[in-house]
Amino acid sequence: MTEPRPGGAGRRPAGPTRREIVQGVRRELELAGLEAPRVEAERLVTAALGLSRSELAVSGGERVDPAGAASVARAVSRRLEGQPLQHIEGTVDFRRVRLVSDGRALIPRPETEQLLDLVAAWRRGRSAPVDALDIGVGSGAIAIALLDEGIAGRVVGLDVSENALELAHANARRAGIENLELRACPPDIWSALAPGEAFDLIISNPPYVATEEWADLEPAVRDHEPRVALDGGEDGLDVIRTVVSGVAGRLRDGGALFLEIGMSQGSAVLGLLEAEALLSDARIGTDLAGRPRFASARKTDAR
Repeated sequence: MTEPRPGGAGRRPAGPTRREIVQGVRRELELAGLEAPRVEAERLVTAALGLSRSELAVSGGERVDPAGAASVARAVSRRLEGQPLQHIEGTVDFRRVRLVSDGRALIPRPETEQLLDLVAAWRRGRSAPVDALDIGVGSGAIAIALLDEGIAGRVVGLDVSENALELAHANARRAGIENLELRACPPDIWSALAPGEAFDLIISNPPYVATEEWADLEPAVRDHEPRVALDGGEDGLDVIRTVVSGVAGRLRDGGALFLEIGMSQGSAVLGLLEAEALLSDARIGTDLAGRPRFASARKTDAR
């Protein structure tokens, strides 16, 4: 009987290594014109194989079986179809918390983490516990961070989307967060609150994309993130106007409003804030790239 030769019909060919899989995915992403193809390739492979980035780094020579290779191929196909990387991974890191990320709510952005830096700086000037209202709670990112970092002791989160509220609830439970009350709200926002209900802090990352800009958004955003969380009406300011017009009646004396805004909206939002007689110290802040991105104001202390 003749012994089978190495690599012949009597021996199954070995599968590609993890490193070779990453290199192949990177080439596919490069050909598709995606930015940062190497980083995305590593993230897609780790998500598909259930690995951490560090595990991938130290085990690049291990072989990938057919089931694993098929899982990677599905992840790459989804990315090339335009699905956000965070949806394929299923999670996104925000501040100190890892959140579930899917099409029910907007993917948290780094700019929103910077908004929370501004809020944390404001909070350091106060000794009393803070009650907060998060308008447009979405995935729960802001509300959960406020509680996780001790910026607020209690948060009420409002959203018009039941799907977003469901995701926020799941993320809060996953993070072990308490003292977060989630409520559905109508487009007028303020009727979701009880008469006389007021807060020390009101914060919002509202929809602020102008409707006419919708078609120009990146496909990953336009086609896979909820429009209700992004489209702010004809000039992008519909929800911001609603928030600003009612905020003074819902802030306690000395309380503060913080908003994330579009980078072309600074002057308009500043004008809205300055037109409110009970608000003072209206400001527009910039992100790390120097673009107008945040707005804030305080409720005049009546004492």
